[in-house]
Amino acid sequence: MSYIAVTDLKRTKMLSQRLEEDGELVITRDGKPIAIMVGVDQDDIELSLREIRRARFSAAVARIRERAADEAVVEDDIAAAVSAVRRSRSS
Repeated sequence: MSYIAVTDLKRTKMLSQRLEEDGELVITRDGKPIAIMVGVDQDDIELSLREIRRARFSAAVARIRERAADEAVVEDDIAAAVSAVRRSRSS
């Protein structure tokens, strides 16, 4: 995996060559990753985009599950929240 500074994105010939060679580039700003650029075939662009979105969704779900495991919810808290919503709806 190659890294490229955001300021180097203007150098399109070099960018195109590196993307063709490596297939993917990590874009950095101030040395920190901010994006990933992935090479695609023009015939498969919709499939590639769908797979990227699926991967991002799966990663988001995994992060949510990790947070939920770290922050245990007590049944009494759930019951209290449900009761509060029911009271607000009946008013």
